[in-house]
Amino acid sequence: MSLPSPSKPAPPPPWLWNGDEPRVATVFQPIVDLLSGEVLGHEVLSRGLGPVESPNELFNRARVEGFTYELERACWTAAVRRIATLPEAQRRGPFFFNVSPDVLSDERFGGASTLELLRQHGLSPQQLVLEITERSTFEDTEQLRMLARRYAEQGFGIALDDFGAGHSGLVTLVHSAPDFIKLDQALVRDIHLHTYRQHLVKSLVAFAQRVDAVLIAEGVETWNELAVLLRLGIRHAQGYLLARPVSSPQRPGADFAERCREAIRALHHREHEDDETVGSMIIRPPCAPVTAQAVELDRLFRRTPGEDHVVLLDGEQPHAVVTRRSFYARFGGAAASTASALPEGPREALMVVEDATAITALARMAMRRPPESVYDPVVVTDEKGHFLGTVTMKQLIARASDLEQHAATGAHPLTDLPGSRMIERWIRAALQGSAFTIIYADLDHFEAYNDRYGFLQGDRVIRYTASVLSECLHLLPEGSNLGHVGGDDFVLVCPDAVAPEVLRTLCQRFDAEKVPLYGPEDLRRGGFTATDAAGNTVPVTLSLAAVDHHGLSAHPHPAELSAVAAALRKRVKAVSAQTHSSTFLFQPGAVK
Repeated sequence: MSLPSPSKPAPPPPWLWNGDEPRVATVFQPIVDLLSGEVLGHEVLSRGLGPVESPNELFNRARVEGFTYELERACWTAAVRRIATLPEAQRRGPFFFNVSPDVLSDERFGGASTLELLRQHGLSPQQLVLEITERSTFEDTEQLRMLARRYAEQGFGIALDDFGAGHSGLVTLVHSAPDFIKLDQALVRDIHLHTYRQHLVKSLVAFAQRVDAVLIAEGVETWNELAVLLRLGIRHAQGYLLARPVSSPQRPGADFAERCREAIRALHHREHEDDETVGSMIIRPPCAPVTAQAVELDRLFRRTPGEDHVVLLDGEQPHAVVTRRSFYARFGGAAASTASALPEGPREALMVVEDATAITALARMAMRRPPESVYDPVVVTDEKGHFLGTVTMKQLIARASDLEQHAATGAHPLTDLPGSRMIERWIRAALQGSAFTIIYADLDHFEAYNDRYGFLQGDRVIRYTASVLSECLHLLPEGSNLGHVGGDDFVLVCPDAVAPEVLRTLCQRFDAEKVPLYGPEDLRRGGFTATDAAGNTVPVTLSLAAVDHHGLSAHPHPAELSAVAAALRKRVKAVSAQTHSSTFLFQPGAVK
């Protein structure tokens, strides 16, 4: 459903408005958490009443006759009135409304009238999510950033709709910083047949997790699509397979819920994928029956030039992998119509592993294969031997290298920053130099914040802090490093002196850019708030304790550094508590 956009002023036609009654009906389609079975929210859609019912025909007629604004107003008004009549449990939402860029920037929507309409019907912006459609463009990206911030401050959720359908998706994504990203159905349709799309969606899953956005697959219509989406890490979906739009908010039927659970069990999908197992890397390639003829594979390869291999299945069991290179080397570029597609070599050359196999162990095993097959894809099955997908050696080697690097640095899983072991190495190296600065950063009142807002929101604050510190690294001396000790504790190790102005800038930036994590009440009070032990309202702030070569002994031991830092961290936290702002201090004796 779209929201009001400008058009020429004219009396509304009787097929669209009957006095004050809009001649449109509101329907709802659920967005479902596939792992829990719970409904995340409902998209609000509109249907015409009377001679024009189809939404496409309805909007086309309104556009031709010049009544686009009246139609948008009718849809918006009908939806708000319908939502207001729902039982309280269903009225909580959230409800997702489509909105194009020109509508988002229209003052008739952004002004007081929309908020007043919500108020009159007992609704609030917190119950609604504005879906910015990616099929239209925002030429003024600064305006988009401003509008997204304005509506977020009013309490609306922000979603990017139809992602992947237009040409401006990445620009809109960057400048709107949405809470939800909805994959266009063009990416979802037949995704089990297109490995290129699968790689793209897998990357978007990882991206959404890093920026705390909910990724939603739209237009899911088949179980094959859903099975692959689950394997790729998609947790939320919408489409006819789950439920069709109906006049009252509903959840998917029991049949869907049970079959979805079966699909999840069959795929060994977990809420938190173990990235040390090959199951988290699977891509499902094109498949063909073991009886397929060579001409069929020839057509498949020519139809999908980006596909590297095809798996031949005997029922649900993998029988052989046919690579493009080996296929055309065998047939000399022309496949005989009656020849079997099965490779002539022995089946033992096929490498099959279960999805629980460790990635690093599999990489070593795969490289021990004979030279002629060492770079063939690895076939992955479940514990029953049912085919799940494949992993290429390029993927396997790259991921195994990442895991080994993470193991060496002790990278923290929440922020992906190096952990304690690497930080200790940096500090020991810095202490050997003639000049250095080691900055201990942690949050004030973070435990109270966690108690009030919950650990998931607390994790968002940790990742936000890591992001701010990372983006300020360029202000520090060249060669500076950032590590995450754990919890809300970070360490910056710099191979030279650091000017106070740099730390002041960092503190100011932390305090100024916390809006994406504000709740509506926090915004009215001017910042993050949590209640301390004495019952006072306090902000979450950042404390920086900077220890440099001044004031320490000529050849300081790490223990001396720790003692000085501990005392300084206590002092800077006391200052932050008094000023209610992020603060930094250098240790006594530092020349500043």
